[in-house]
Amino acid sequence: MEYIRTLTRAFDVGEQAELSLENRSGTVTVRGEDTQEVRVEVVARLWAESEEEANEQAEMVERGIRQEGQRITIRAPSLLARPGLLSLFGRGPRIDYQVTAPRATEARITNRTGRVEVEGISGPLEIESRTGRAEVRQIEGDTTITSRTGAVRVETIGGALMVSSRTGTVMVRRCKGDVSIQARSGAIQVEDIEGRLRAETRTGAIRYSGAVRADIDIEVGTGAVRLAVDPDSIFFLDAETVTGSVRSDLSLRRPSDGAGQKDGPTVRIRTRTGSIRIGTR
Repeated sequence: MEYIRTLTRAFDVGEQAELSLENRSGTVTVRGEDTQEVRVEVVARLWAESEEEANEQAEMVERGIRQEGQRITIRAPSLLARPGLLSLFGRGPRIDYQVTAPRATEARITNRTGRVEVEGISGPLEIESRTGRAEVRQIEGDTTITSRTGAVRVETIGGALMVSSRTGTVMVRRCKGDVSIQARSGAIQVEDIEGRLRAETRTGAIRYSGAVRADIDIEVGTGAVRLAVDPDSIFFLDAETVTGSVRSDLSLRRPSDGAGQKDGPTVRIRTRTGSIRIGTR
């Protein structure tokens, strides 16, 4: 039988916190707020033979939440799934964690199955997601996201960003630092990057929209590349495809200083199979 248990824990940590969270199945949400405590709200969907057994499992969930000074550790326990046909269709124990923390929080989050959402903390932030969507917004520091299966959406990062994805689309917008994206299979869409950009995918299209403020390096195995840059962007273009075509709608500008030097950053694009199109936005 399925039982639902809820619990809430609050910890005084001051203006800064370190959060470490490991979940097995369920949603993980972390939000930064103007607070000096870490508040953990849990909704656990448990499979048990009796009310007593369900209560015992809920106690295991609560014991997995601990404090050591400014450090908050959350570990989801290993719970046995209910046997039978329902377990074959993904109906098993599920724990949803909703955490609010001071904005000056750094976090490391691991989730095997389920969505991960993080917003409004200073970082640095590390996320490892095996199966499920990852959404990250308004992180001041460096951010690292490793995803096996699921879409990745990132917006407004103050530091450097690194994304590694096996299967799923990757969307990145408004990053001040350098951005590195590696994907095996899936489209990549990037907008408005201030630092250097390196994007690589074996199978899938890559699109960039925005100003060219630093070097851009794009490599695609199979898939098209589309760039829609600001009209006033000045850069050196180095584009090549093995099978496909290359077309640029931008006006040609020659180096202003002579001496064989180039103006602005370099945009390097390589594809094996796929067209390359460059224009203005």
